[in-house]
Amino acid sequence: MKKIYLTITFLMVFVLLGCPPPKARKKMPRIFALSYSMETGKEPSFLIADDFNRNKILDLAVVNSADQTFSFYKGNGDGTFKGQRVFRTGRDPICLVSADFNDDGYKDIGVLNYADQSIQIYLNTRLGSFQKTTQLLKPGQIPINMASGDFNGDGRVDLIVTMRFSNVVTLLGKGNGYFSEPQSMDVKGQPTGVVVGDYNQDGVIDVAVALAGNGNKGVQILWGKGDGEFDGSKVFKAGKQPLSIVSLDVNNDGWMDFVTSSNSLHALTTIVSNGDKTFDSLRDFASGNFPKFVVAADFTGDGLQDIAVSNSTDDVITVSLGRGNGTFTYPPIYHTVDEHPQGMAVGDFNGDGLPDIAVSCRDKNLIDILSKKNMINPKPDLPEKEPKSS
Repeated sequence: MKKIYLTITFLMVFVLLGCPPPKARKKMPRIFALSYSMETGKEPSFLIADDFNRNKILDLAVVNSADQTFSFYKGNGDGTFKGQRVFRTGRDPICLVSADFNDDGYKDIGVLNYADQSIQIYLNTRLGSFQKTTQLLKPGQIPINMASGDFNGDGRVDLIVTMRFSNVVTLLGKGNGYFSEPQSMDVKGQPTGVVVGDYNQDGVIDVAVALAGNGNKGVQILWGKGDGEFDGSKVFKAGKQPLSIVSLDVNNDGWMDFVTSSNSLHALTTIVSNGDKTFDSLRDFASGNFPKFVVAADFTGDGLQDIAVSNSTDDVITVSLGRGNGTFTYPPIYHTVDEHPQGMAVGDFNGDGLPDIAVSCRDKNLIDILSKKNMINPKPDLPEKEPKSS
């Protein structure tokens, strides 16, 4: 009788826990070192890197949600940055993008304000500063995330915004820093994260939207028509509550795939392109607790894409190395940072040709710079077998 109870107990635990984590490999050394920190405003979150003054050195910008500001930092080219310049935003800025909105060859900044339900455009003065336009863009109720791209093929940068419930909004750029009225499009769930790219290789920009909430969950692709309009795909399975999304080629087949993070479920999910406008979802995997943001790059120089994840409650950044078949090494490589890491940006901040990571740390009001170590590829093994779809 005891054996029967033990068997039942084991089966119940297996069902409750779901798929077990991947088999652990040997512990791998850290591939980044915390090399520099700098002060921000209060509660920094979303972070971007770009060359705003065209000196071939990356700069940084971060929104400070509690201060209603964003901070801009000129890069020195050695992994350090000049002191912040602070610009006033609307209430509760949660996202920002960089793009040349007025076609003058210099990158500008767009800021999405959650509480104000607004977007403000800051034009680059070419003097290390930004000037806010007079247009206050109102995309609609409860904007969550934002991305940019040329959606109608006129050579001008447009914006797309995910709204909290069931739609996304596009705002077509006029090429002078100003935008047309928002145009709404329904999606098949509650949109969260958004990325843009040419996902069917037809030369037209598409949009990938993560869907979470109580309805459909996964990723929906909005196939661009080239005129500012989109055709919505079905929803592809991509985790139980995907909140953020990054695009990358996980299996080196030349087609862009996606990794989503489900924060409260401590899980990430890869969805792989079949090259025919369909995607397959692979088995969920782990890369630390409460994955917040995900970025992708080839961190080891082996030609395969890796990911870095901010684990907000553990005060670490985890790095999972790509095997080239859609799966990633386990356990992840843990890198300690300051309290409550949020947004991340990847770039060569010190000019050594190796990718570094900048991460905003909300509870310490800091940006930490993690410099890539010049070391031998730490990956412990090659792909063992093709992963199974979930």
